[in-house]
Amino acid sequence: MVTGPSGSGKTTLFRVLAGFVPSMIRAKVKGDILIDGVSIFLEDSPLSAADVGLVQQDPDAQICTLNVWEEVAFGPENLCLAPEEVIARVEESLAFLGISHLSDRETIHLSGGEKQRVAIASILALRPQVILLDEPTANLDPLAARGVFDLLRRLKDEEGRTLIVAEHRLAPLLPLHPRLVLLEDGSVTKRQAAVQRADLDRLGLRAGWEIPHASVARQGTPALVLDNVSFGYDGARLLDHLSLQVWPGEILGVIGPNGSGKTTLLRLVAGLERPSSGRVVQTKTMTPGYVFQQPHQQIFERSVRLELALDGTMDCGKLASVLSRARLEGFEEAPPLSLSQGEQRRLTVTTTLSRAPDLLLLDEPFIGQDRRNVEWLVSQLLASRERGAVTLLVSHDVPLVGALCDRLLYLGEEALEGEASAVFGRLEKSGREAFTPGFWEGDPA
Repeated sequence: MVTGPSGSGKTTLFRVLAGFVPSMIRAKVKGDILIDGVSIFLEDSPLSAADVGLVQQDPDAQICTLNVWEEVAFGPENLCLAPEEVIARVEESLAFLGISHLSDRETIHLSGGEKQRVAIASILALRPQVILLDEPTANLDPLAARGVFDLLRRLKDEEGRTLIVAEHRLAPLLPLHPRLVLLEDGSVTKRQAAVQRADLDRLGLRAGWEIPHASVARQGTPALVLDNVSFGYDGARLLDHLSLQVWPGEILGVIGPNGSGKTTLLRLVAGLERPSSGRVVQTKTMTPGYVFQQPHQQIFERSVRLELALDGTMDCGKLASVLSRARLEGFEEAPPLSLSQGEQRRLTVTTTLSRAPDLLLLDEPFIGQDRRNVEWLVSQLLASRERGAVTLLVSHDVPLVGALCDRLLYLGEEALEGEASAVFGRLEKSGREAFTPGFWEGDPA
């Protein structure tokens, strides 16, 4: 497994291993990479996508068709396989990922987690011997993420595949008895043949969270009210008569399975969607700040400097300070879309917080962040909390959400709302322990 700070070179390394660099992404590359003794840089190299498959960090960058079945079939068809073989591989891959029910869905209507599973299925259908997975669980809910880790174990133990996985959430990978490679600033700073949980703690690689903060006094008039709200797409109801109140200075964590309506809830509160019934009411006028799940969807300018100056000019001193705090120094003139996904996410968080919103809507802000970056993000949320901002935080990082948020809202088969300990207790008793910190932080074996 490969880990390291955001921007340390993990995604670039995977692009080189997959042959995207320098054949498609021009770059100067020194040295060589051999697979079964064959260089991947040879012009007449016999290696192909059937030998090395890459599951990219951002599923939108990988999906290229409009239909799930067609997406998974795209690779095998380009290998010129017989139609019956293509069908067999598609059905096998969809079943392996547990997404056969999505086969007729349009890819543009999938949730982020559903897109991630489709992307993985499309690579598995090629049956590569070496599989590169760049944060494969970043957009998955805890239960689906656990399923992917179980899938990796099966690929390694039952099929003998070689797996190279870049992850920030490392504890669930320990049953695979992985080797650890730690990258920093494009160089390997640590290699370890066997990794135990104590090694992760010693190296400071995403352990438990303790975030002390004062409780919110829920008195007077709530700042945000959802009154009996219902909403759905294409006849399928996501939110069903949901009622909720959120007070000034409160951080409400929103968790639940992929496709349960978490992003839809944020869109309703932001006014980007209208409920089919019920009301969303702001009891006072609030300035919204929305961080989308996919950062490239809210990047507009051709340089980081111009992106940060969207609301007005920013002098050099303030620009340097803002970039330093977000660990984006040196990127002033870089095109934002050339940054890593983690760097793009910190940029969108920075531009959103620069407006001092008092209604903060965050959709998976911790994806692609190492511990130091997460701590910076948490400090920003606590600062917003101190000035009375209302925060709705959607995240699959259950231990962090439990430590940070004042209350939780679970969206799934039913909506559960309350103090974190009470919601986690009800989820555990009902067999949904994958959405509790104990499941994620406990013994992964």
